[in-house]
Amino acid sequence: MRGSPRPSPAHRAGLLFDLDGTLAQTEHLHLAAFNAILAPQRRRLDEEGFVRDVSGRANAAIMAFLFPDATADERVRLAEQKEVSFRELAAAGGVAATPGAAALLAWARHRGIATGLVTNAPRANAEMMINVLGLADAFDVLVSADELERSKPHPDPYEAALELLALAADDTVAIEDSVTGIASARAAGIAVIALSIAQTAAALHASGAALVVSNLADPALYAYLDQAFATA
Repeated sequence: MRGSPRPSPAHRAGLLFDLDGTLAQTEHLHLAAFNAILAPQRRRLDEEGFVRDVSGRANAAIMAFLFPDATADERVRLAEQKEVSFRELAAAGGVAATPGAAALLAWARHRGIATGLVTNAPRANAEMMINVLGLADAFDVLVSADELERSKPHPDPYEAALELLALAADDTVAIEDSVTGIASARAAGIAVIALSIAQTAAALHASGAALVVSNLADPALYAYLDQAFATA
């Protein structure tokens, strides 16, 4: 985690963001990196399987699912190999920001809303991506779930962000793109706006999201945030 607990005014508003698939369009790069480590076994993930079984989950859970017969050490090695491949692909092809991401972060900054990045990605990945996107200074804290005992879908990553920013869950909104991430934020008592990119709007609605939008520039997103933060 980056940051330290700080005092804050009563009812301070907070806006917390997932990274992969939410702020950065990286799902195709992750899929390619996973297929690179599956290739020696003549196995392959398709997009449907990636969204259903992998997207939003932490590496430990993914590797246990993909390599059930591997030892713990082998899974760690494969996860590290996958992340190296991902960073190489990202560096070669660049990482695209989700349309509207920079404007939304600027909107939050202008209003004095606390911002946090809450991700299951390893810190090295997260820091590389926000640097490439020019967003390194956009967040008050960065919580990497692989540094915690439990990752998403458990509430721990979002609870850590709330503690670091001295925020109340009722004064905070999270933006996510996966059922796993939504479950994590909701378990921490945080309302969620779901970005419908990799998964269907119906699945995201069913997951408990308060609002589902197709992009981060959607006027409905800003209307929701204005109302949610009206008393913060």
